[in-house]
Amino acid sequence: MLRRVCKKDDIHDNSMKAFRLENNDILIGRRNQKLFACSNSCPHRGASLSKGEFNDDNIVCYMHGYEYNITTGRLVTMKSWKKEEGWAEQSQEWRSSADLNMYPVVERDGYIYVEV
Repeated sequence: MLRRVCKKDDIHDNSMKAFRLENNDILIGRRNQKLFACSNSCPHRGASLSKGEFNDDNIVCYMHGYEYNITTGRLVTMKSWKKEEGWAEQSQEWRSSADLNMYPVVERDGYIYVEV
């Protein structure tokens, strides 16, 4: 079911904002004029993705540098894979991450709606 979340002008291009919707923390963003919606919790260790930044079509988690594609939700890369960053010695289990939980999002009649 689609839920109205905010006015379309609340999400400017190349920005993102977190919302609480039906007991879920949802991150809604607009990158290069395209909307996306996903869980605001990083699948790696649960950090708030709303504190992150964009790198092309990826959102980068501020905590460990994991990058997720905002269209597919897939893990693209992570800073801690790089030996020179000092994280490569961590166990494979610690470094693992699922993909983002993505939500269908639409803009209609001046509002943004998310399906949860």
